Amino acid sequence: MITGNIKKYFFLGTIVLLGATSCSKIKDFGDTNVDPNKTPVPSTAALLSNAEVSMSGYVTSTRGGLYCQYFSETQYPGVSLYSLPKVDFDLEMAGSIMDCQNVINYNLDPAYFKQMQDYGTNANQIAAARIIKAYMMWHITDRWGDIPYFNALKGAANLTPVYDTQESIYRDLLKELKEASAQFDGSGQATLKGDLLFRGISSSWQRFANSLRLLIALRMSKVYPEPTGYAASEFNEALLTNNIIDAADSSENVTINYPGASYKNPWYNLYNGRSDYAQSDRFVDFAFTLGTDFRLLQWGTAYQVGFPYGISREAAIAFGSNNPAYSKVLNSAFRTESSPLVLLSSASLNLARAEAAVLGWTGEDANTFYNNGIRASYSQWDLIKTAADITRLTGYQTSVGLTGDETLDLEAIRAQEYLAWYPNGTQGWTEWRRTGVPALSPTVNAVNPSKQIPRRYVYGDREYSTNGTNVAAAIAAMPGGDSQDGRVWWDKQ
Repeated sequence: MITGNIKKYFFLGTIVLLGATSCSKIKDFGDTNVDPNKTPVPSTAALLSNAEVSMSGYVTSTRGGLYCQYFSETQYPGVSLYSLPKVDFDLEMAGSIMDCQNVINYNLDPAYFKQMQDYGTNANQIAAARIIKAYMMWHITDRWGDIPYFNALKGAANLTPVYDTQESIYRDLLKELKEASAQFDGSGQATLKGDLLFRGISSSWQRFANSLRLLIALRMSKVYPEPTGYAASEFNEALLTNNIIDAADSSENVTINYPGASYKNPWYNLYNGRSDYAQSDRFVDFAFTLGTDFRLLQWGTAYQVGFPYGISREAAIAFGSNNPAYSKVLNSAFRTESSPLVLLSSASLNLARAEAAVLGWTGEDANTFYNNGIRASYSQWDLIKTAADITRLTGYQTSVGLTGDETLDLEAIRAQEYLAWYPNGTQGWTEWRRTGVPALSPTVNAVNPSKQIPRRYVYGDREYSTNGTNVAAAIAAMPGGDSQDGRVWWDKQ
């Protein structure tokens, strides 16, 4: 049954009716017409478009960027002082994730599946929705840990879903991505309307899914470190598809293209009338410790003027007044209204393969993928256009090159992973929790009892009030309870 109740975990979501034709630009989408002779149901093309656009929120999280010290707060320090991260996830589930679930539901329901074929083949719509849903649920579980998963999004059949372990969720995410990738029927662009990311190209969707599988597997590196263990096995299974984002430039990056006007790049919006965030001095300083990194020219507006991290409101206002040219997040050329937003980069995938090679998970050459990852990152930031650019890149690669020592090489690769994710604060914070690189120090002005950088979000008030019994059961199984100092399943010492 298709659900339409406006309730947590299962309402239809805020439907952005961007249109029902497949295009690569958001501006091409208009209103969705409803045939009065048919049962009024939403366009699954519009639901798919809305879900894809919503993915940007996971990339532009300032909270994660503040925890991993990419950014500093310039006006109202709070998150960077580690105030309690009591955040609700129900709106994420009830919005864009429910949009994905309804694409699946409508295409499976015998009463609607023929009507849904106006927007593409049933199989391709379901497969794309499963991949986006997995991407989003991956981000949610990485922030909170155990969450409602298997019995969420069930509608009136289950208003109070139980919490599932992150381990079981991770295993299911890998299953979902594998099955969804195999589900595409290969019938082409016309059979997946509303697709802003890949214009209905099945092989591109499969490459995205396989790349996510690889990263999810690597995230379990401290739970299953063995070269013959579960994580390594899943990693290699994804590699064997021979369809992974792996270019040594930015040509295979997964991006959302913004046309401007009503649909502006979120980083542009960050400074549209306000200036609450800046590039952190700690991020700038760390990048400089590794060598002369010309990506800093693109990562901020001022090459060496990072904003002090984790300082008081009074100190922040004073610094901003005395240093008006402090570095904002991203060179303005990369945060125009129509700048593309990178969801997943070739740089990060190449570096993940370099790390897996050093861990002994694969027989691949770590140096090759390490250097390819750095090159792809430089390409992403438009820094390999000229002969002088290549000379600078080569010099940097030499200065940060691998040595053959496993411990040192892992640290070098993980440092580049941290840099390559910038400014994606969600992934930057998550990878720091996994690897411990760089060795971030908490601010001395921390307001939380432990004075340590938060390692997870705390369940929000709505969870306690509407699903209290299951929240309590989940918390009872957590060492230390529902604490920002607790660790999600894969976050080991």
